[in-house]
Amino acid sequence: MEIVGLRGERVRLVPSEASLHLENALRWFNDPELTNFLDQFWGVTRGQEIAFFERMANPRDHDLHWAILNENDRHIGFIALHQIDWRMRCASGGLLIGERSVWGQGYACDAVRTRTRLAFDQLNLHRIEGQTLNPAMRRVYEKCGYRHEGTARKKRWRNGQWLDTELYAILEEDHLMRQKGGAGGSVAEKSSG
Repeated sequence: MEIVGLRGERVRLVPSEASLHLENALRWFNDPELTNFLDQFWGVTRGQEIAFFERMANPRDHDLHWAILNENDRHIGFIALHQIDWRMRCASGGLLIGERSVWGQGYACDAVRTRTRLAFDQLNLHRIEGQTLNPAMRRVYEKCGYRHEGTARKKRWRNGQWLDTELYAILEEDHLMRQKGGAGGSVAEKSSG
C-alpha cells in the first residue's frame, strides 16, 4: 500500500523508513560536500543510521522526520521538524536535498512550503526557526516567506575557520498572509492505513 504522505506541488513527504531510505541516508550523510553545511558533518555509520530510523519509527513527540520524494517517487532528500515545543508552539527545521541531480529545481522550496503548511495548518505551531551556513538554503528560506532575523557571528567551526550562521524564522501570521496573497496551497493529510 502506498503512503500518500504530505503532498506539495511536486513533492511528497513520507515517513522515513529504513527499508526504503537507509542506503541513500548512508550515502548522503557520508558525503562531505553535502554535510559541510549541516550540524553533523563527520559522517555516520550504518549502526548509527539504523538507530536513527528506529527512533523515527517510534517518533518522540518533539521530532518529526520525512523522506522527500519527487513527482516520480524518487527519494531525493529528508526534511524534519526538530525540537518541537508544544507549549510554546515552536520548532526548528532541517532539510537535506541529497540528490545533486535535482539541485536548483525547486524541490527544496516545495518541501519547505509543504512542511510549513503542515506545521501551521495542522499542528497549530506558531513559529518555525532555521539556521544555515548554506547560501542556497538562505534563498530557499527567503522564497518560502521566512524572514532573516540575524546573524550568529562565528557560530560554526568548519575547515579551520569560524563561520557566521544566518538565522531565519516564519511565524503563523506570516504564513497566513502569504496564503491570503495567493502563495501556497493545500496539503493532503497523512493518509490511510
